[in-house]
Amino acid sequence: MNRALSIVAILMLLLLGGCSAGLRKIDTARDAFARGDLVESHDTLAKLAKPRRRFGDAAALDLAMIELARGDAAAAEARLRKLRDRFDAMPKLAPLQETASIITDDTARPFRPAGYEQVMIRAMLAVCSLATDGQDAESYAMQAAMRQSELAAEANERGLESASETYQPIALAPYLRGVLREATHHDYDDAARAYQLVTSVEPNFAPAHADVVRATGGAHSTAGNGVLYVIACVGRGPVLEQVDAPTTTAAMQIASTVMNVQNNRGGDSKPFVLPNIASVKVPKVKIPPSNVVALGARANGVAIGVTQTLTDVGELARRQVEAEMPWTIARAVMRRATKEITVAVTGNQLGLDGAAGSLFQFAVASAWGSVEHADTRCWGLLPREIQVLRVELPAGEHEISLHSLGINGNPMGVGVRTPVTMVDGQNEYLIVIAPDQTIYPVNAK
Repeated sequence: MNRALSIVAILMLLLLGGCSAGLRKIDTARDAFARGDLVESHDTLAKLAKPRRRFGDAAALDLAMIELARGDAAAAEARLRKLRDRFDAMPKLAPLQETASIITDDTARPFRPAGYEQVMIRAMLAVCSLATDGQDAESYAMQAAMRQSELAAEANERGLESASETYQPIALAPYLRGVLREATHHDYDDAARAYQLVTSVEPNFAPAHADVVRATGGAHSTAGNGVLYVIACVGRGPVLEQVDAPTTTAAMQIASTVMNVQNNRGGDSKPFVLPNIASVKVPKVKIPPSNVVALGARANGVAIGVTQTLTDVGELARRQVEAEMPWTIARAVMRRATKEITVAVTGNQLGLDGAAGSLFQFAVASAWGSVEHADTRCWGLLPREIQVLRVELPAGEHEISLHSLGINGNPMGVGVRTPVTMVDGQNEYLIVIAPDQTIYPVNAK
């Protein structure tokens, strides 16, 4: 028994050390990005972004945001497209990794982006495309809308309550379609329908109502003017943190049903009874603090407006992760139950019974359970919100200055200035990443 306990203790230390080290490095890179140190954040994430490493794909998603902030939108687009394709090609189950996750925890499984992350990969691909030639932006936006619709259908099939509300369309996708259709100067009906969808999905985004009126009237812009779109990734976005969650009735029912099905497949007709498990470790959405509320913009020293929230990424993540929580808890319950059963069988095989058997089962099961970690791997450099400002400016050269605005509306930090060239009747896109007071402008090329 002492030998068994020693082995478990060693495994616990190794697993805890490897997992926590990776998390600390990623957190360090994310903090460096927020305070404006692109060199440190890039170098740290580049070392972690290896396909077969435990945190490799999560680090690669973050690295794409660093590349975009550095002005290399083409590299960010290529990286996100490669990740999208690899995630889409992943099998539903990987038996070896699934077995390993029962022995350890869900971090042994291949990283699979959550539903909201799958949608945001496609949304950010559209943003990256706008920062380059824009040719694929509409296609990416439609992919984001389609993936959200697929997630809603999958959730509905599983009996998830309020699936259509939890997975309602994100406003960014139809908005970008409207912007791009309107820019053709002839597909105004398509643009108007897209903007109308934005008003129903995100009624608090007031500019969409004016967009509907303008597109319905068939006027892209006033003669002699171009249109500047400031598309801003504002605030520090959702990350996952480990919490202890009480086992709910719904989660226990899901776990019991699955375990009974597995038992029946194994030839055991006896109903499976779950052990008494009060709580398990699960990932929960957390929004890191950031003081920026919006961005204020000036053209040639004259105020031209403030960005407004089009898509609340933090709320999207929170809503979807909470909706999936019964299944997340159920998986943790099944893993814990499997471990406790394994320990009990091992104790019997060792001939331990009575007080010795109980002590062995309690000690080993407790040690084994303590090495578990909730799977908190995630795309941690997503913004809290995607905000937009649309403004018409005369054709020609302009200097655009941007400031982070705090909750009281006052500017924070030093701000940035960037030149833009407006063309009569055409759109110009200025992509901005503002995790806090630091602002990274990315001019379309």
